[in-house]
Amino acid sequence: MVTMVKVTQTVLLLGVLSLAPQSAVAQEEHHEHGHHEHPKYAKLKNPVAMTEASVAEGKKMYEKHCIACHGAGGKGGIGPAFTGSLRIHGNTDGEMFHVLTDGVAGTAMQGFKKELPEKNRWNLVNYLKSLRTKDDTN
Repeated sequence: MVTMVKVTQTVLLLGVLSLAPQSAVAQEEHHEHGHHEHPKYAKLKNPVAMTEASVAEGKKMYEKHCIACHGAGGKGGIGPAFTGSLRIHGNTDGEMFHVLTDGVAGTAMQGFKKELPEKNRWNLVNYLKSLRTKDDTN
């Protein structure tokens, strides 16, 4: 019975992942799995200061759009955690903004360019940065 449940959950998860929308920009960028960088976006600067208000707004966006996959407090789940210093698609604000905007091809991570105004995506970047543990320096 337990095995049947696990098989069913796996099949359902794979079905959901296969239906995930893909961004045209993300589809153009083919890269390795695991940690890598996006130099094209690495130099993009965050125009929104990392204030308590920005982090609070970002948290609202996270709870509405991200928590189902990335877990409470960014501790991970279906998607990766945000509590460590290493980000799969790069550690800069611009790289995080790129993933939030355009998504990640071949994954359930959709882009939020149409759903979230630019300022909200930058607030979300600030919230994600706030989740890093104190010993992280990036």
